[in-house]
Amino acid sequence: MAMTERRVTLDGPVNFRDIGGYATADGGRVKWGRVFRSDSLHHLTEADGPRLAHIGIATALDFRAHDELDRIGIGHLGNLEIKHVHVPTVDQVLHTVRPPDAVVPGTVAEIYLRMLEAGSKAYAAAMRTLVEPDALPAVYFCMAGKDRTGVFSAFLLGLLGVGDLDIVADYVMTHEVVEQIHERGRAERAGMPDLPERDKIWAEMPEDLLGAKAPSMEGLIAGVHAKYGGWIGYADAIGIDEFVILELRELLLEDE
Repeated sequence: MAMTERRVTLDGPVNFRDIGGYATADGGRVKWGRVFRSDSLHHLTEADGPRLAHIGIATALDFRAHDELDRIGIGHLGNLEIKHVHVPTVDQVLHTVRPPDAVVPGTVAEIYLRMLEAGSKAYAAAMRTLVEPDALPAVYFCMAGKDRTGVFSAFLLGLLGVGDLDIVADYVMTHEVVEQIHERGRAERAGMPDLPERDKIWAEMPEDLLGAKAPSMEGLIAGVHAKYGGWIGYADAIGIDEFVILELRELLLEDE
């Protein structure tokens, strides 16, 4: 029986969900049970293993930075028969290393546009991985499953032909669990060394970055159309072959 459940309830991750079910402009629909998005899978517990096995997850795409992977690891994910693929987005906006004269972005949409640029190699590699033999079902994740994951979700759904309103709605769903994510993050950081430079950078970031609100994704979509002419244009700019897009659509779309 095909899965038609948006949120997947797990013991560890709180933002694990299916991106299937969205209609496309040409009358298709994204298949359920093929691609999922999540907050960090290092939170997986032993109880989550059978649930992921039932779903059939074969590949986990990890957008976390090198330092995040080194510091936190992959936890129970490493005990499961799931291929872990590390595709770190080199995001200088949200990390402590940045040029001293860097302009602080004024909106979340500006941050996300920078993510598309800084993380282009990772996002291109992730798209290519999804079309490899036996890669599906797959899940992709970062720490909160909101920013790096949210940008990739918009990119993937956009390439599949999903409309802007649904892309925004999918992004906003994270806001339902964002306070849980923040509470968990605060607990994990307790006792860790202070990083004044990191804290200073976060203090300069737009307040909306703490949530997942519609204007942030609407602004990203508008920026992509203005700079690249749309998601296909961005894919072309970062070197994704037309074959990959056609294969993604073949694997992930069905007639409505």
